[in-house]
Amino acid sequence: MARFLLVLKPTGTQPAAPPEETRSGLLDSLAPVLDALHADVDHRTPAHIGALLRNGAEHQRMQLFADVQSHADGRLLELVLLSREPMVARAPVTSGTFQRLVDLVCTHLPGMDVVFRSDRDGPCHLGAQP
Repeated sequence: MARFLLVLKPTGTQPAAPPEETRSGLLDSLAPVLDALHADVDHRTPAHIGALLRNGAEHQRMQLFADVQSHADGRLLELVLLSREPMVARAPVTSGTFQRLVDLVCTHLPGMDVVFRSDRDGPCHLGAQP
């Protein structure tokens, strides 16, 4: 099973909005990215989105999860892309979709910094000190 993780942090100062509005705002900002990926949102809460991506055949179906996480230095937006594609050959179809996700985030969410991506930075150890 292929699994790729992208962690984003809003740049600048955090808005003085209540926590519920901040979480929803981060998720709402994903709308153009989800549209470009032709994602069908099948689950949404104030801090979570679950969506299906269909890239042709059923065996290429992927899931995208977006979660707003609170950390000591502010909120983070975690995006996880999953598929049934084996990682033996580095999951080329899922990896390509992940790169497209990264490109779309950089294009449509200029106020977000990429602080971690599993294909570049390795296993995730958020919160751990180096």
